[in-house]
Amino acid sequence: MKCKFFAVLAIAAALVSCDDQTEGIGQSVAEKDKIEAFSDSYPVDTRTDLLNSVYSRSSIAYLGKYTDELFGEFSAEFLTQINCPEAFIFPETTIDFTEVSLDLYYSSYFGDSLATMRVQVDTLDTVIKDDGSDPKLYYTNFDPSQYYDESVPHLATKDYSAYDKSVSDSLNNTSDYLPRLSIDLGKNFSQHLLAAYNKDSETHPNFADADAFINNVLKGFYVHVTSGEGSVLYIEDIYLNITVAYMVESSSGEVDSVAYTVVPMAASKEVFMSTNFQNKDLENIKDEVTDGTFLKTPAGLYTEVTLGSLEEIYNEHKSDTLNAINITFPKYRDMFNSEYKMGIPENLLLVRKSEMYSFFEEGKIPDTQTSFIASYDRSANAYTFTNLNRLVRVIFNEIKPQIELGDNAWEQWKQDNPDWNKIVLIPVNLETDSQGSTIGVENDLSVNAAKLYGVAENASDDEKIHMEVIFTHPEIK
Repeated sequence: MKCKFFAVLAIAAALVSCDDQTEGIGQSVAEKDKIEAFSDSYPVDTRTDLLNSVYSRSSIAYLGKYTDELFGEFSAEFLTQINCPEAFIFPETTIDFTEVSLDLYYSSYFGDSLATMRVQVDTLDTVIKDDGSDPKLYYTNFDPSQYYDESVPHLATKDYSAYDKSVSDSLNNTSDYLPRLSIDLGKNFSQHLLAAYNKDSETHPNFADADAFINNVLKGFYVHVTSGEGSVLYIEDIYLNITVAYMVESSSGEVDSVAYTVVPMAASKEVFMSTNFQNKDLENIKDEVTDGTFLKTPAGLYTEVTLGSLEEIYNEHKSDTLNAINITFPKYRDMFNSEYKMGIPENLLLVRKSEMYSFFEEGKIPDTQTSFIASYDRSANAYTFTNLNRLVRVIFNEIKPQIELGDNAWEQWKQDNPDWNKIVLIPVNLETDSQGSTIGVENDLSVNAAKLYGVAENASDDEKIHMEVIFTHPEIK
């Protein structure tokens, strides 16, 4: 590698504290009065790989279907339970549930606002226990057929488009208006709910809490598109809205008049909800593209990075301190020709490949040791990860005892641990507190895509993405 002299610094302006050194390689900058800093550059290999499913406990549901010229057919459907708060009661003089609808409120959508779609609602026949004991339940490739009977007639259907033409333009364009897809579930279902509520008119045990309601009344819904394509709804709120007829006192003083009210029951965070995504044509893309790598959400494509020069860095800088290691991933500009423009992933998670699933399952946040976040820099049209010397420190501490066992043991260890020098880039959404600190990380489930520079390992070093290393070699004067 070509080495460049970077700086000569007094100890008062040391580049990094002792805490950022790589243990077992390099040396402390403490007690040195002069530091010569140098930079070096090492190529990394990148490739696109398929992400068939991702871990998701998102509060947003997705519904729709579209076909993209490059990425092919994509569909989204979801399962949801309905929460029943403790001691839930309707008006004391309730006489009927005149209508029950499943209302899906969506903040935005992707695709053709006027594309005609048909949604179908089926009731679940299996209780889903949302206790976190089975991580597979929260992956986006779950099989809906395990939870409902396809031979049973569906509960309801509804034709719709993302832009509701039955609502006036003035209302649709109001900033605080949240459009909804309202699906009438029919009179038979209304009477089923009423009978379950009246089973014991004194205590209403079927509506005592969420568990009682889910086990005894409604196990949940499977909501999916059965015809049409062109859009995907991003659903923020789901309500089972029950129109209740009840008796009230009239002007005569007698309880002889009928009034109506709508009682909502929400699909809240206390109960299960999960979206299933299907990308049918991505396998060919990951194998055919050789001039860069892709990111595609939701649950589509990610970029794998092999830090193939780590052994070389370890051997070349045993007496040095690694002060900074940075990698920049430039993005191609506007290379997608789809009629409806996909979004750009705003944040990328860099994590070791061996931790790419456990990171989300365990609810971790980036620790700047083995996991990092880079936000899309629009001015540079790139994602830049800094302080990766901390990641390298972790890896060097891991491999040092293996290398010291000798060449045979070291080669065997690498065969047994093929992902030891691999990291992955995954688009994510961040949850932050009032100070802007990251307190939660979820897989990005919106329709986004990006193409990054970088080519396969048979390319020349000049064509590859590079890892930029700054190191120092303290000398005592």
